[in-house]
Amino acid sequence: MSVAASAFKRWALGVGLPDGTAPLARVAGVNRTTLSAQLLRGRVRESIVIEACRSLGLSPVEALSSFDEYDELAAGVRPPLHVEVLSQVTLTDALVELLARRDEGYGELLRPVREWQDPPQFDSVRNWLDAVDPGTIRQELGDRFAISPSNLATAITENKLRPRQLVEAARIANTSLTSGLAAAGVLTLAEAGWPEGARENALSRLRDVALIELVQARLAGTHRGARRRAADQDAARRIQDTLG
Repeated sequence: MSVAASAFKRWALGVGLPDGTAPLARVAGVNRTTLSAQLLRGRVRESIVIEACRSLGLSPVEALSSFDEYDELAAGVRPPLHVEVLSQVTLTDALVELLARRDEGYGELLRPVREWQDPPQFDSVRNWLDAVDPGTIRQELGDRFAISPSNLATAITENKLRPRQLVEAARIANTSLTSGLAAAGVLTLAEAGWPEGARENALSRLRDVALIELVQARLAGTHRGARRRAADQDAARRIQDTLG
């Protein structure tokens, strides 16, 4: 779930990054020990490539495409599907839209609340997968990466699918190869090729019934997360009580 260190060194030299480990680590936003360990193991995390690109004003997608592990990434960039865009609309933004439609005064008062922050947000990966899932995406991901259903479910819940897994999920769903990377916050929406204001435009075009259904779906996800946290807290308290 990374790129070859030898390829990374060649790429870094080709784009004019510092030669030494310490200055290169500063550009990539990691400490020298972390970068040294990855270079020594022969694999460098994608996040280091991406941060280095941002520091130089380069396209992370084009840069990742220069590595064998992601050689199809740039060619696989397409505009996001409507369902993908809506999958990254948060409960807050959906509620603000709903309230604004019910009363213009609410819309004016709540306008500053709309931040349209880039993912990751709560359940952003799960929402994206559910939006594009042809029905087999979890099974195929588990088979291709030898991940148990429980571990895969945990990774999805915690927005921790690896970049290669996110790209493969997009491939299975036959959508833009960068969309999963955007949903997980590996890339920004702009870096992934999403048009500016895509979520706002998609939300504004929803009919009232569809908007209410979206709010209901986000509330259900929030409820599920709250129950999970409450169960974890109860379990922690029981352990603490047992240990005294």
